[in-house]
Amino acid sequence: MKRTFALALLGTLIVTILSTAVSANPKNGGILRWRIINDPPSLDPVTSNITTATRGTNLYLETLVKTSPSGKEILPCLAENWEVDDDSRVWTFHLRKGVLFHDNVLGEPTLNGGREMTAEDVKYSFERLVKMKSARVFFADKIKGYQELSDGKVSEWAGVEVLDDYTVRFTLDEPFAPFLAVLTYPSFGVIPREDAEKWGKNFTFHPVGTGPFVLQEWKHDSVASFRKNPNYWDKDDRGVKLPYLDGVDLMVIPDNGVAYLEFKKGNIDVLPDIPDEYYQELKDGFGPSFQERPGLNTYYYGMSQSGEPFMDNLKLRQALNYGVNREGINELVLNGRYQPAKGVLPPGMPGYNDNLKGYEYDPEKAKQLLSEAGYAKGLELTLYFNNNPRHRSIAEAMQAQLGELGIKIKLSSSEVGAHYDAVRRGDFKFFRAGWAGDYADPDNFLYTLFCSDNFGPKGNYCRYKNDDVDRWLKEARRETDPDKRWELYGKAEQQIVDDAVWMFLFYQTTSLVTRPDVQGVELAFLGDYMTELTEVWRDR
Repeated sequence: MKRTFALALLGTLIVTILSTAVSANPKNGGILRWRIINDPPSLDPVTSNITTATRGTNLYLETLVKTSPSGKEILPCLAENWEVDDDSRVWTFHLRKGVLFHDNVLGEPTLNGGREMTAEDVKYSFERLVKMKSARVFFADKIKGYQELSDGKVSEWAGVEVLDDYTVRFTLDEPFAPFLAVLTYPSFGVIPREDAEKWGKNFTFHPVGTGPFVLQEWKHDSVASFRKNPNYWDKDDRGVKLPYLDGVDLMVIPDNGVAYLEFKKGNIDVLPDIPDEYYQELKDGFGPSFQERPGLNTYYYGMSQSGEPFMDNLKLRQALNYGVNREGINELVLNGRYQPAKGVLPPGMPGYNDNLKGYEYDPEKAKQLLSEAGYAKGLELTLYFNNNPRHRSIAEAMQAQLGELGIKIKLSSSEVGAHYDAVRRGDFKFFRAGWAGDYADPDNFLYTLFCSDNFGPKGNYCRYKNDDVDRWLKEARRETDPDKRWELYGKAEQQIVDDAVWMFLFYQTTSLVTRPDVQGVELAFLGDYMTELTEVWRDR
């Protein structure tokens, strides 16, 4: 007997939103100008695995299922409905009929010609991720035959079967509790074989999907312009075709001051990730257009276990954790917007433990541990971070605090794509990073970032290995009883914190502010980059 999978996600989310009131009669038309800090490093689902890229891919690309804006539900998208068998190993998805791929990109006809999406496209899109070694395809490694396909021993993924044009079945090697949530991740978006094979690795510059917007022009380091897909399948509750907007321009403006002035002048319509220096003014001045909520984000400094000075020196890693006043930095630099972190999982994530034992600010204990670690006279470190003004402000505050302990910190910044390329390769021993939840399950944070199977590009940037942690995390992936899963994750997270793999710094908020005439923006639980724009409109 099969059972239909319930849509509700586990966990209660405490959300505070100041949102815009939406009229009952949205208007069509207009271009929405959305600020981004850096040029998207990629728009190909194979390689678009950081938030700057995902803001772009979410405009043209769609997945079988999606996370609701509140984070409480998994909703139908390209799949209308689905079933799972009693042992949670066989998942069958029924696709929407009449969903068409884009018939143009960058003003030129696509090779697929705007044909209908079918189950063969789903199978091809999943297999392409494996064959092109996508960094995040291992999220789906429980699908039967993954390793054989990854190793090049076979040409097709045995566990992904096309039953007919509108039905695709996934068979797993074993029960995998986060599977449905995993399928919401943007890398699992569906693309047409014709265009993907025509462009190969250059598909990132000619992306084609089924989404509400089509890439029209990309002036690198300036603007990525998307325009309305006139053949989009979705409609609003009144039966009106979506999207309402004529298009979205992603405006690349690295400097916060420039972005703020452009927003005030009306040259930018949406300012996400509100700059700290303008936070209070924008909150006070734009009232109903200002939105903020706890994010599914963790902010940390990684300490690589692959070499000196951090490898095999637990006391040094602990000293750095005790030596930073997170509350002080939050109040003085971040307007009190963040929550000092005890561990890895952010509030709002199922399995979050408010009683986790973390690191309090204790400079005397830090000095003692520093001495016991062999650095009584201090040491010098270089901290590498990507070029976001907030990252520099936090780094400078941390630099001053650790300087009082005799730890001299040199700061080195680079463009976001180059920074993460180096982090994934293991070039940096001490580096700033963050993790924005890809799906609302602790597996995405704990297994991805700390299992020793995932060194490097897969997420374990610090090359951390603990046999107990590996065992607990793998057991949790198979466990379908939520209480037992949370217990396993709790043990693993406490051990990770005790091992001081990171400097655990902050749980972030996600925020944005819009111009008063912008209506219908609902800030997503997963972050501003996941905010849907199909029902956003301009009241002009």
